[in-house]
Amino acid sequence: MAFETPHDGSGTVLTWKSTTYTVTNVVVSMTDPTATEDKISVSHLSQTVGETAKTLDLPLAGAASGDTGQTVQFDYIGKTLIADKETGTISITVGGTSLLSRAGTVNSSTLTLARQDAIRGQATIRIARS
Repeated sequence: MAFETPHDGSGTVLTWKSTTYTVTNVVVSMTDPTATEDKISVSHLSQTVGETAKTLDLPLAGAASGDTGQTVQFDYIGKTLIADKETGTISITVGGTSLLSRAGTVNSSTLTLARQDAIRGQATIRIARS
């Protein structure tokens, strides 16, 4: 059975703010920003088997205003450090088919310079509401 993989010539292209990156890894995460737990667990290791789990009410209430819960994290080869809090459009195309094209904001980015390796970067883009 054959499975499509990013290295089989399918042509995965990631573009951030009109710059195409040579990516080595892409992770698209989707979580529900409105999902909340009613309680937090404060159970501990000294409790005995069968004892009721200990919980507390959430100490803080938060709003997920404007947050989609979606992020795109990617690793790339190159010496460009993507600026924190920069805004733009991120697009991912696989084999000519658009997977994602949305506005976003840089949540974090790093650049790694190591001996016997290419200069590598990593960025996490938080996707904006459309």
